[in-house]
Amino acid sequence: MYTICTQEAVADIVFLVDGSWSIGAENFEQIRRFLHTLVNSFDVNPDHVRIGLVQYSTNSRTEFLLNTFQTKRDILQYISKLPYLGGGTHTGEGLDFMLNNHFVASAGSRAAQNVPQIAVVITDGKSQDNVESHAQKLKRKGIVLYAIGIKDADEDQLKEIANEPHSQHVYSVSDFAALQGISQNIVQTLCTTVEEAKRQLLQLSQGKMDQTKQLVVIQ
Repeated sequence: MYTICTQEAVADIVFLVDGSWSIGAENFEQIRRFLHTLVNSFDVNPDHVRIGLVQYSTNSRTEFLLNTFQTKRDILQYISKLPYLGGGTHTGEGLDFMLNNHFVASAGSRAAQNVPQIAVVITDGKSQDNVESHAQKLKRKGIVLYAIGIKDADEDQLKEIANEPHSQHVYSVSDFAALQGISQNIVQTLCTTVEEAKRQLLQLSQGKMDQTKQLVVIQ
């Protein structure tokens, strides 16, 4: 598997993975493989793409933070042994947990340096708690949300989680085996998001530099 994103891509990406009982151990292995494919497509290192992972069910658990691992190899090794949590489906709580524990500077978030902040939610069912209000909190912080629904995932809730346009931020597959089939699409979309954000930042800093030059000339 080759890296699809350009070497210059810079982003903080946190995956929020449903580990509830409805998934089952066999299907959870498909989620591991899916995560492996996605992570493997990025140039992962502290200066470029940082990856974090939360698993949620009735409660949420940090698997690793954006600054836990220094290399892609260490992340892939962890994912291959990712323990299955089991429990209910509290997606709203999971979103809150991710916001408060992962998208913060102490966990490795570079939001203050205008690095794109991206969250990818993977779920197979309907949440037992409210998701929209929790998702809105992340969006207000400038975090771009993607929702990937498997099998019986609730379409309306996926739309409540994800950013608009939903055609670019919501993915649904009929079963766990179909995850690999959409992995390249998702990677391509994430890369485009990251590269667009980078372009906007460059334009912004260029604009600031031009303003500074103008001020110097006026003075």
